Amino acid sequence: MNEEPLFGLSTGFLSKQMTGLVSTILRKKYSILPDRPIPLSSDNSALYPGLGLISTSGKSPVASGLIVGSIRMGYGHHRMALSVYSHSLAKKIPTYLHDLLAIESNEAKAISDIDSSYSYLSRLSTDLGGAAEWAWGQFLKQGNLTSLELSVSLADSYKNIMQNLPKDNPVISTHPLNGQIAVASGFKNVVHLICDNHPQYYLLVPGALNLVQSPSCYMKFLEMGVPKKNLSVAGHWVSEDIAKNAISDSEARIKRITYKKRRRFLIPIGGAGAQKGYIKELIHLTKHNLLDKKCYFWINTGDHNKVLNGLESYLNSEKIPYESILNWEDLKKFISISSFKEEEKDKLPSVVLFNFSNHTEAFSATEKLIRLADVLVTKPSELAFYPIPKLFIRRVGDHEAGSVSRSLELGEGTVECREPEHAADLLGIFASSEEPLLRMNERVIKSSEDGIYNGSKVAVEMVEKFIK
Repeated sequence: MNEEPLFGLSTGFLSKQMTGLVSTILRKKYSILPDRPIPLSSDNSALYPGLGLISTSGKSPVASGLIVGSIRMGYGHHRMALSVYSHSLAKKIPTYLHDLLAIESNEAKAISDIDSSYSYLSRLSTDLGGAAEWAWGQFLKQGNLTSLELSVSLADSYKNIMQNLPKDNPVISTHPLNGQIAVASGFKNVVHLICDNHPQYYLLVPGALNLVQSPSCYMKFLEMGVPKKNLSVAGHWVSEDIAKNAISDSEARIKRITYKKRRRFLIPIGGAGAQKGYIKELIHLTKHNLLDKKCYFWINTGDHNKVLNGLESYLNSEKIPYESILNWEDLKKFISISSFKEEEKDKLPSVVLFNFSNHTEAFSATEKLIRLADVLVTKPSELAFYPIPKLFIRRVGDHEAGSVSRSLELGEGTVECREPEHAADLLGIFASSEEPLLRMNERVIKSSEDGIYNGSKVAVEMVEKFIK
């Protein structure tokens, strides 16, 4: 364990006793035995050539290279991981993805049960709204020092899940538990990417270099007592293809506005699948724009079949023409005919639904579609930091409000639309007016020139020297 597990900060005697008790209970409940490293190996990713996927059943050993830590907890942390390994693969760096939930073990079972509860409560609070949504939002803001101490203690209990990997390999973690387990396991060089823009203790990895996306987040963490040696500003977590083309894609969006093309609104459903009701209401409120061919809705339902089926039924009942794209090959065909360079033939229906059979394709599809969309309609998740004009819909947790503030600060996103009526009003403005989107694209270009979207690239450059 790190000599100063909480950056030298203290939580008090009672907190330590409770943390120890919870850790002991979880170890006993899931039969987690100390010092029993889990044998790990890797297989090649089918979607991302050169990426090794770490598991207990791979065919190849994990050799020297970069380990990117993530967890299938919605789509956000895997999107952050993609933002890292897309840059390392572009540099020809041997790279491995270590997804905590991909390691068949009692430790992964314990982590998965916590994740399942989180996803369920996120969907429930969004569906119920009102007091339930407020209470869940408040809970997600309470990442205090005690929660960090508990997480670090659990990470020490879970370290079997990484103990078998080469300790000289640098680790870039995209969820605090990944980084905390890496530190507990004895990795020498750990860099941690902090999500969101709302500083909380439990997001930190003691013993690692913690990178944040904005100067305001950095200053707040310093005020909270985090040492400068453990903290740095890197920029936004954006994948390599999107980051390097941010300026040219923005210029292409400006041309589409100038040529009065139909606006393309990309609407991704989050990993917890919590926005279905909101999106249905938004479709109803903007039906006239869709039928009058003033805009397109591209809705990525990810790997949520129930969301796809529900939206298909709703569109049928509303008599709105749509098309469903259900596999990666058809997505690639759709992208080829929707290219900025192609003359728009206006043959597509106003609504296109996307759905995929696996998790990686589900969130990766949004990465592919972003480059061709005019506006990203999203809750303030990690997509809030991407270089595209954004219309923000209702957040799932109050910790996401800071991400809206960051986008507003840069001038490339709207305020958060808590109600569908508000989002529909802004969508109508974007569909019929030129000025707002022109200004937002100009701000994206300026931020790209300033290196704002190169955070993941910076992280990879920091650890590159440690790879033998």
